[in-house]
Amino acid sequence: MINKEKKGNKAGRNSEILSALFRKAEGKLLCEKSGYIVMEKICCAAVICAALFCHIPAVSAEVLDFEGVEAAYQEQGKTPRYYETGDGEGMAVNTVEYEDILYVTVRETVIRSVPNESGEELCTVLLGTKLTQAAVCSNGWSKVVYEEEGESTVIGYVQTGVLSDRNLMTKMEDTVTVAQDTDILDYPSIKDGEAIGEALEYDELSRTATVNGVWSRILYQDKDGREQIGYLPTSSLDGEDDQITVVASTDSGDEKETGTLHASEGDGVFTEAVDGVKEVSDEEATVAEVGVKIGSPVSVSSEASLVSLGYFRVTHYCPCSICCGPWTDGITSTGVTAVTNHTIAVDPTQIAYGTKVVINGQVYVAEDCGGAIKKNCIDVYVASHSEAMQKGVYYTEVYAIQ
Repeated sequence: MINKEKKGNKAGRNSEILSALFRKAEGKLLCEKSGYIVMEKICCAAVICAALFCHIPAVSAEVLDFEGVEAAYQEQGKTPRYYETGDGEGMAVNTVEYEDILYVTVRETVIRSVPNESGEELCTVLLGTKLTQAAVCSNGWSKVVYEEEGESTVIGYVQTGVLSDRNLMTKMEDTVTVAQDTDILDYPSIKDGEAIGEALEYDELSRTATVNGVWSRILYQDKDGREQIGYLPTSSLDGEDDQITVVASTDSGDEKETGTLHASEGDGVFTEAVDGVKEVSDEEATVAEVGVKIGSPVSVSSEASLVSLGYFRVTHYCPCSICCGPWTDGITSTGVTAVTNHTIAVDPTQIAYGTKVVINGQVYVAEDCGGAIKKNCIDVYVASHSEAMQKGVYYTEVYAIQ
């Protein structure tokens, strides 16, 4: 294995009870067979797959793509080993051998027989699953090896963008008691998670892991008797009141990372309205979390040509583990760093990325998305979880600048 160079989605959205639990928190595979307790009165909601239009972005710039691996080999004076792999559709894909230990970062992904969506499904793996990367393909896929005790080894391909070299899940095997009624989400994030059920006070559940200490992965049975995996805020469990929220923290040095917008820098539709951006230092971190990019409010010009987008539900989020789940690096789905008074998360099938959106006279830019951000809903990026809770939820008419 060679050493790679290291470089580099909401509050007020689910139930009011869940939000209250988060306020208190502030300041494995599908075949997993651990024990479970049947929950009564589970209210199952239909889960609509938002991944068709709004993906969870690649979460770690430390997972190298094909060109990155080549550059790493070259920097260390080593010779890479190449070979070609068929993509199942008659095309040859250049592949370079490269070994690393990586983890799945999305709800679930499929290991396929070839580096292409048309490949045969070999195995489905869930968030946090450990995989050994064996090679990297030039078309954005990686060859991986999955080994589970007592199961056959699976060798196949997954998209590199769903992998991270950071493991933020801690496996556990215990039984926990629900302290207050709360929603069960399909992903550990208010921003990206959707409610798939409800846990009631005094329910006893089997916990199989924690995510950043803020979320707990649990097993339960739905009303049809099927075993399911879901996520609860750890603060909603009896005896877990003192869990510490892990918040985002980014480097505050002079080095600027790829894909990050800074004041008067950037390219394309995301370059405007970022003058006045600053980063919160340790001394200033009384309201905003350390490392959050703070932007100056931009009022819409009286000469701007506006078109109404309709009435929207407006919510707020910050880059903490409660709002954004395990991957709290502040990077949006468009690859840029979120900035307060500037960044909003939208349903990109309704509002295109880069659109300048006017909410209550202030101009924002559509730069992010989230699994819970559906039609006629906008999530505004703010500096801290307390600010997100304070601003809450409201409805207003929203405009786009033509």
